[in-house]
Amino acid sequence: MELFLGYQGPSENVFQAIQQLLRIVLRQGDNVRIGVGRRKDRQISIMKDEQLWIPNLFQLSTGEVQLLNLFLSILRDYDLSESTFNNLSELKGIVIIDEIDTHLHTSHQVNVLPDLIASFPNVQFIITSHSPLFLIGLEKKLGAEKFCTLQMPTAAPVSVAEFSEFGAAYEAFAQTERHKDEIQKTIKNNQKPIVFVEGDYDIRYIKRAAELLGQTELLSLFSLQDGGGSGSLDKIWRGFDNPTNTVLPQKLILLYDCDTGKPNSSKGQIFKRVIPSVEQNPIVIGIENLFPKATITVIEEVHPQYIDLQEETIKRTRNIFIKSESIRSVNKDEKGNMCNWLCQNGSVEDFENFTKIFEIISEIINGDV
Repeated sequence: MELFLGYQGPSENVFQAIQQLLRIVLRQGDNVRIGVGRRKDRQISIMKDEQLWIPNLFQLSTGEVQLLNLFLSILRDYDLSESTFNNLSELKGIVIIDEIDTHLHTSHQVNVLPDLIASFPNVQFIITSHSPLFLIGLEKKLGAEKFCTLQMPTAAPVSVAEFSEFGAAYEAFAQTERHKDEIQKTIKNNQKPIVFVEGDYDIRYIKRAAELLGQTELLSLFSLQDGGGSGSLDKIWRGFDNPTNTVLPQKLILLYDCDTGKPNSSKGQIFKRVIPSVEQNPIVIGIENLFPKATITVIEEVHPQYIDLQEETIKRTRNIFIKSESIRSVNKDEKGNMCNWLCQNGSVEDFENFTKIFEIISEIINGDV
């Protein structure tokens, strides 16, 4: 009795090579494949987990179609030469491409295109490009010794290192896009109004303050999220600088610490608010500004390592004496320990100034602004 062991032969090798290129372009794993329609209604689709994912190949983006067309053409031409191969690494030849980065998204230039080229290790590519990002991605994928870069029309050698600032700019852009996606997921998964604060310690302080000040009912009405710092809150604000801010499913409150100097502002369902500073309190930076002098004095007695102190100074300039007051700040390596101690030992009096935060949130949630 004979067993079916799968398809084998030149045609199967070509088909598997097509699958490999498709997965590189779409950044997918082995769960994606080409789907071919019936003979009298022929249509090329893309299947994912054996379910119809993209009904028509031409529904891909312009860049994706361009890359598939380009590298499948290499595969087709090699096959038409009647040469056989088992995988892409066995293809040999010379490929000349002018302006390979045209119409390609930055992620295609940096990641996808170098991966596709690396899939043909025995093909010599002669390429023109206007994209420093493509060169950066190519060096990251192949290493500097696997290709050379020439400045035309002089053919002078060019180092990819000269374009390092473009790499830094792209990474900043990529981080911004990732942060934007995370915010969108947070909004989608929350039905309550969302309050973004600058960090995890802010969340812990606010939750403890709600328990001590009788604000747990108000706390239950909104979702408290770590915004990742004032700079990230700025990105959220700029990200909704368009008409979509009026059709969000819930209100978004960006709550900044007192030292950021941001103006209070609103647009649609987005509200930017700064925690009011308490001038007489010893800590001037961060949410810890809300803790009164008596609280900080106790901490300095029990755990002096939590608080850094710069003594007052007197400076003489042109025989004028200028006195600088002493400055206290929370040691950056002790912020977590101080937060733990206050949340465990703090009293109503210690957290009294947090009432300001609940007043801000209550006004916005209840539509009083």
